[in-house]
Amino acid sequence: MKKTIISLVSIGAALLTFASCSQSLLEIPQKGVLNYEMFYDDSEESAESAALAIYSAYVTSMNMGVMDELPTWVIAPVNYVLTNAPSDDSYYGSGGKSDHIFGLEINEYRPSFDSGSLVVRFSYKAAYNVIYTCNLLIDNFNPATSEKIARNVAEARVFRAMAHLHLATYWGTPPKVDHLLAGDARPTNSNHDELMAWIIKELDEAAEALPPRAGKGDKNGAVRLTKEAAYAYEGKAQVFAGDYNGAKATLKKVIDSGNYELVPGPEMVNMFHRAGDGSTEKVFEFNYVDNVNIGIPDGFRHFQRSQSCFWRDLKVLPNPFFKQNDGWGGGGNPSKSFVDAIMANEPDSYRRKAWIISYEELIGDYDYSGRVAEDKENGLKAGEDLTRDEKMNDPRLGLSAPSYYGNVGWFLVKYAPLETELNVNSIDANDNNTVMMRYAEVLLLYAEACAMAGDDGSGLAALNEVARRAGAPLYSSLTLDNVKKEKRFEMFMEGCRFADLVRWGDAATVLKDQGREVPSFIDLFEEGKHPHEAKIDYSDAYYNDEYGFKAGKNELMPFPLGELQLNPYDEAEGVGIKQNPGWR
Repeated sequence: MKKTIISLVSIGAALLTFASCSQSLLEIPQKGVLNYEMFYDDSEESAESAALAIYSAYVTSMNMGVMDELPTWVIAPVNYVLTNAPSDDSYYGSGGKSDHIFGLEINEYRPSFDSGSLVVRFSYKAAYNVIYTCNLLIDNFNPATSEKIARNVAEARVFRAMAHLHLATYWGTPPKVDHLLAGDARPTNSNHDELMAWIIKELDEAAEALPPRAGKGDKNGAVRLTKEAAYAYEGKAQVFAGDYNGAKATLKKVIDSGNYELVPGPEMVNMFHRAGDGSTEKVFEFNYVDNVNIGIPDGFRHFQRSQSCFWRDLKVLPNPFFKQNDGWGGGGNPSKSFVDAIMANEPDSYRRKAWIISYEELIGDYDYSGRVAEDKENGLKAGEDLTRDEKMNDPRLGLSAPSYYGNVGWFLVKYAPLETELNVNSIDANDNNTVMMRYAEVLLLYAEACAMAGDDGSGLAALNEVARRAGAPLYSSLTLDNVKKEKRFEMFMEGCRFADLVRWGDAATVLKDQGREVPSFIDLFEEGKHPHEAKIDYSDAYYNDEYGFKAGKNELMPFPLGELQLNPYDEAEGVGIKQNPGWR
């Protein structure tokens, strides 16, 4: 058979096109637009290409869902919205109470958040697209053929398990798809505990065929799956499954490898930027390289091009940030609850300043060189000559709108794109990596496992390692409450909070009033007062008639309406998808 080497872009796009012929989200037809065998011969080159296609499919699923359904509304990463918006840490914000409904309805638990939600559909379908792409490799290559093919198969098994873990976390009982399905297959709900056990076993076995990271300075070991990455996800799955002793042992392998360490506190500001790509803290992240010949709308594939990361209700942004376009918007604003909590704990920490900044800090503490020109007529200096006091009293700065919806005068700076990182000839796209697993999360998961299973002192040490680096107060004891507190601060807006609240049994209490009212902030400067100062405005707050987390329902996402229609549950035959409790 002729050996064919396929590039990441071509095979990724081809497989996504092939998947789009599906009659259902899970039913993959036997006939497609491509010659199946040309991609899946028994060569190492083909196995490597198939593995790269999985990386492409997974990163696409993270940021925009599925290529074959790319609509105009995809201006926010679907998994970012799905995993962060339901928590108490953020307001989705955007241009107002009627803009970006796909995010607002989840963030505020509006009645329109149901099985027809676009974010729910895209995230669910994207996960199965990843699983399908993984199964193409796993079912067509024998790991006993060579060490290289064994690694490719192991990578596919890890990604397949990661996708199933996402599905199990948010849908509870999704179908387990561990092989290519026939076109007439009717997969049905899994048993959650059995699915979690399978995920853990898959990750443990796959780790054996993966190489370790080659030391803390190995940047390639941060962007390609390693033994430690597989163990990190296995340990996470074990914590989620309540196997704390197993998690302790698994996560200890990552810690004892010596291949990771937290970056220093002053470098936290680089964590999600190009300067932090491949750092000592990165267990796994998706690598981006600017490619003008990619042939697909790559900007939508990139997290930091998304409008969820931009602040657009400001007249001028200071250096080093850039403004994507005019208009209102900018999802993911920190909630008053989160701001109050972190400011009470660590107002001047490295972490607080790297994660969120106040309106006053944004205006007064940053540089405006080249952003505003001298205005002699009105006695205003050029940006580079402005003192802090002058910036705080400059009418050219501040809000461009009467108020900022879903914002209390604080901004998410953690992911804010930097002008210095723009791709060549681009006004809004960069190639910063997308972080999937950090060593800080490994330490926090280990601390939780120790808090639940018994600590020999190493769990408290892990917890304090994270707090110390952050510049935050240390803990005198290891308790689950202390782990909860530290994880909220450290993993802010990294897709952890909602899932954690659910599995800890805290969601019904913490989120019961989520979405009841959504405040804005106004700038007192615009009312003739000086200097610039944010004031929370409840006069135009959006009050929902229905709001808040509902116990017995919102622990899980609804299975998408389209899947239920195409593959309805048949109790007599035991096939099809049964909807989660409380959803229609």
